[in-house]
Amino acid sequence: MGTETALSILEALTPVAVFQTQNGVEDIVSRLENDVRAMTLDPTTEKGRKHIKSVAYQVARSKTALDDMGKQVKADAMELVKRVDADRRVITNRLDALRDEVRKPADEYDAREKARVDGIRDQIAKIELLGQRLEGLDIETLKASVEEVDRLKAYDFQEFSARADFTVQQTANALKAAIIIAEKAEADRIEAERLAAIKAEEERLATIEAQKIRDAEIARAAAEQARKDAEEKAERERKAVAEALEWEREEAARKEREAAERIAKMRREAEENARRVEAEKLAAEEQAKREQEAAIERERQRVADEQAAKEAEDKRRAENTAHRGKINREVLAALMSAGASEDLGKAIIGAILKGAVPHVSIGY
Repeated sequence: MGTETALSILEALTPVAVFQTQNGVEDIVSRLENDVRAMTLDPTTEKGRKHIKSVAYQVARSKTALDDMGKQVKADAMELVKRVDADRRVITNRLDALRDEVRKPADEYDAREKARVDGIRDQIAKIELLGQRLEGLDIETLKASVEEVDRLKAYDFQEFSARADFTVQQTANALKAAIIIAEKAEADRIEAERLAAIKAEEERLATIEAQKIRDAEIARAAAEQARKDAEEKAERERKAVAEALEWEREEAARKEREAAERIAKMRREAEENARRVEAEKLAAEEQAKREQEAAIERERQRVADEQAAKEAEDKRRAENTAHRGKINREVLAALMSAGASEDLGKAIIGAILKGAVPHVSIGY
């Protein structure tokens, strides 16, 4: 079969016949390969070379025609996917709305029933709370709580009436007991305040009497202290004169010793300064040498670290490229096994990587 015949067969085909028929692509490509390879091609003559170029051009046209068919099939498939997704959204939205519409009466009834029961339980909880933590409350607060219980018990408790009556009784009993305890505590407080007032008055009178005795003792002690102070003052003045004379003698001797010590100290400091300057010079030279060696070592380590990091990054990139290439080849092989051509398989992989195929990705 000539190339014209193979090309005319290709032009007569449809995308559906090629890409949606089992082995459709394989059949047409195999026929083209067989037809072309069966030709006698002679590159030694001008006519033969023109014939070869013509055949190559027709093969290129065949590739373009098949690839355009594949693009059309892909575009039709994408459009179908979009229509299906739109229909699924319609199904979801409308049937969700229908479900909510059907459930609405039951949900509204359940909400009303829950609100009714919660309201009753709240009233019972308020009554229970009035009977708790009563220690330390004053009588007025407790009586106000009794009135509040009387007001709350008039609520329509419906099927919770028995529980509400029990709670009212318990709370009322607790409040009554607390009022009795509070009244007893109030009476005890008043009696304690009366006894405290009597005791305070007795203590005040005793304090006044004790203060009179302390004042008399203070006056006697003050007179005795004045006498002692006069005697001690005279003795201090005598000692002060003697101490002043002794201090002047000692001060002269101290100044003489201090002068000799200052001269010796200046000599020692001069010698120490000379030794310190020499030691500092040697230390500075040693430090400069250590810093130079450390700088050389840091630079060597930096260069080594950069080289190691570069090698590690190059290795990682190479491994990643090899890994992605391996996975892409496996995906391409699976697509070709499913009937896709190599070019179509590569186009599908490219579309997936670009995110053009919804819900599909390649895991690396």
